[in-house]
Amino acid sequence: MDGTWKVEVWGVRGAMPIAHRDYLEYGGNTSCIFADCGGEAVIFDAGSGLLGLGKKLRENGIKRVHILLSHLHMDHVCGLYGFPLFLDPEAEVHLYGRADAGGGLKGCLKTLFGEPYWPFNPIEFSARAEVHEVSPGESFRIEGRKEGGGTYSGRSEEEPWLTVRTLAGNHPGGSLLYRLEDEKRSVIYGLDCEMNGQMFKAISEFAQNGSLLVWDANFTDEDLKLCRGWGHSSWRQGLELGRSAGVGTVLMTHYSGEYTDSFLRGQQEAAEREDGICRFAREGMVIQL
Repeated sequence: MDGTWKVEVWGVRGAMPIAHRDYLEYGGNTSCIFADCGGEAVIFDAGSGLLGLGKKLRENGIKRVHILLSHLHMDHVCGLYGFPLFLDPEAEVHLYGRADAGGGLKGCLKTLFGEPYWPFNPIEFSARAEVHEVSPGESFRIEGRKEGGGTYSGRSEEEPWLTVRTLAGNHPGGSLLYRLEDEKRSVIYGLDCEMNGQMFKAISEFAQNGSLLVWDANFTDEDLKLCRGWGHSSWRQGLELGRSAGVGTVLMTHYSGEYTDSFLRGQQEAAEREDGICRFAREGMVIQL
């Protein structure tokens, strides 16, 4: 694949969205990262940040998207409730997630987005919506497509446009980590994963020589000691992992709701002094690969 990838940050929080003046600099929406991969639209998680992203996609005439769900906790799927493309009969929305979700991924989505919790199920809206169940460790391809059929860049039907690899995360109820890649670059999405020795080794191999690692910096090291078993990590663990894997950039995100802008500025300064591969995610940030 030729061209540049553009990775955009649309949601940076864990647990729940926050609307308050002390959270304007980094942002208060929950997890959502968009990757424009040379014209193919890939979205990591569907937190509340998906609502703003969805409006932009609609305005730009984007009709086909792939949403990679790390898991089904509400902060990672709540943006699906108002996602504009579900109402577009010309849109094509692909949803990917764990096959072993209780009742299956499609069944869980029908429960979450059906009565009595919500009046309409998004996968039964006007758009063509397809649910793809993925087992941890499984890989799959996202094929490019021209208007009217065929593939991008003169590729044959057998050649992959994008490859997605997966890894089981360490999180209550389970989570999926994703590696999105082509021949030139890769994005590793590693949210909602608690680090231990075994997990460190597995992710280090999974993220090896990656271009961008999106990391779960939910807690500081000090707070992490009080929250063992919650399924999250720290920015310092992310830097250690990034160095071990040889990644180009580690993007910290999924911040605790207790961490205000002023607190995060202090953490960012400390992390960047420790290693230049570190960046702290802010809504509206764009990274080119």
